[in-house]
Amino acid sequence: MKKVAIGLVVVMLGGALLSGIAGITGAGVEQPGDSQGDLISIDGVLSQDVYTIVCEIPGQQKPELIYFACADGNEGVGKIEWSSWEATGAIGVGEYFANDCEPDCASGTFEFARVNVEINRPIDVDGKVHLADLTYESVDAGGVSGQIDLSEFYLLMNKNK
Repeated sequence: MKKVAIGLVVVMLGGALLSGIAGITGAGVEQPGDSQGDLISIDGVLSQDVYTIVCEIPGQQKPELIYFACADGNEGVGKIEWSSWEATGAIGVGEYFANDCEPDCASGTFEFARVNVEINRPIDVDGKVHLADLTYESVDAGGVSGQIDLSEFYLLMNKNK
C-alpha cells in the first residue's frame, strides 16, 4: 500500500511541476498573435488558394467526399460536384449518406439523399484561407439538412502547436 501512495504523490508532484513550468513558459496557453481559426482577409484571394478541412486534415481543395464521422465513415456527403469555389464560399451538390446503425453499425443500412452543399466562413489555418462551416440541405423538400464545423476538431487539437 505504501508503494501505491508514494507513486501517487510522485505523479501529483510531477503534474504540479509541469503545470508550473507551463505557466512560466506560456506552454499550453494561447499566445498573442496565434491566428489559427481566426477570420482571415479574403481580398484578392484566388479560388486555387482556397481550401477546407476534411477529417482534421487542412489543405483540401474541392473535396469530392467529406466525412462527418471520420473514425467510422458512417455519415457524410460524397460525390460532391462544386459549381463554385471561392474565398467567400463554395457551392455544390452531392449525396448525403448515413448508416442507421440498426441493430449495430456493422450490420446497419446506409441511406442516401441528394443534397445541396455550401461551405463558408473563411478562417486562417497556417496562413491560408480555409472554409469552415458546411451546411447541407436535401434537394427534395422535407429531406435531410444540417450543419457541421469542419474546423472544430482540427483547431482544438492544434491550438497550442
